[in-house]
Amino acid sequence: PVLVDLDSSGTDANIPRDQQIDENLKIMYRQMISNAKKTLLFLGQPYRAGDQPDPGAGSVENVPHGTVHGWTGDPRQPNGEDMGNFYSAARDPIFFAHHGNIDRLWHVWRGLRPSNADFTDPDWLDAAFLFYDEEARPVRVRVR
Repeated sequence: PVLVDLDSSGTDANIPRDQQIDENLKIMYRQMISNAKKTLLFLGQPYRAGDQPDPGAGSVENVPHGTVHGWTGDPRQPNGEDMGNFYSAARDPIFFAHHGNIDRLWHVWRGLRPSNADFTDPDWLDAAFLFYDEEARPVRVRVR
């Protein structure tokens, strides 16, 4: 059991627990308050047909979401498998707790200001991703 480092660069900083907690709290304030004054700044840009593959992630998509994926991934694997790679992340038991927490952060963020609202852009809501079910069949899942 180790306290997550939300500013992880792939190496352990080995700092005292209280200092790590303080640094993580500062990062979360920056990502949830300072850098996310609008919905698109929180979770990111929509995927639109014809756009580049990565239209722009929001502050929480990068940190803590992406950081926890990389930090929890298996560095002994060639691509950081399990949490560290999109195709294998859901194999890791922490995946569901982690994404439940991201949903919780969205709920908290929406309650911080009256202007923080759900997405209404159909391109954002109708973005879809392919996953494989337990029978190895592809399944399309929409954000909506």
